[in-house]
Amino acid sequence: MVDDSVYSYEIAKSLEIAIERCDKDPTLQKFLRVEADLWDGSWRWLHDVWHIKHPHGINLGHEAASYMNHLRQVAETEDPAYLVIALTPGVKLWSWIGKQIGSKKRDFGVYTSWVEQTLDPDCVDGLKYDEYTEWAYQAGEVTAEKALEIFSASMRSEVDFFNSVTRCQPRRDGEDKC
Repeated sequence: MVDDSVYSYEIAKSLEIAIERCDKDPTLQKFLRVEADLWDGSWRWLHDVWHIKHPHGINLGHEAASYMNHLRQVAETEDPAYLVIALTPGVKLWSWIGKQIGSKKRDFGVYTSWVEQTLDPDCVDGLKYDEYTEWAYQAGEVTAEKALEIFSASMRSEVDFFNSVTRCQPRRDGEDKC
């Protein structure tokens, strides 16, 4: 969860970079501004919950750092529309997981409220990313090849980040070893 706070901070900063580089498309600039403000709000909330003085004081795992470096590289070197594509896997993942585990069944014990808020299968945030990506493609702002390359790298990074969590090893006596 502490890595997630830095993830939110770094996404907000990458979006700010893309906004600064986005001088030809006011629609994209507005979209990026709204998203930057949302990610910054997420960072500030986690900052308060975890009492984080500064995000650079958190030692990230390799996978999280690689993912954030990928997003920053896209923000700094590619057309800003590609950052929307780079962020799409992460934005869409949580609602997909919610659908897979049946998050609406309200049966997650002390985690029920977190599951309901974070893994809402009805969340449509990813659709606005899809819509913008389709528009950017139709307008010739992005190419299918480059979009697929960036999307695939983000998807790999998301999977690596997700799988970097230490998992418990079940024991035969019924107790888990973490």
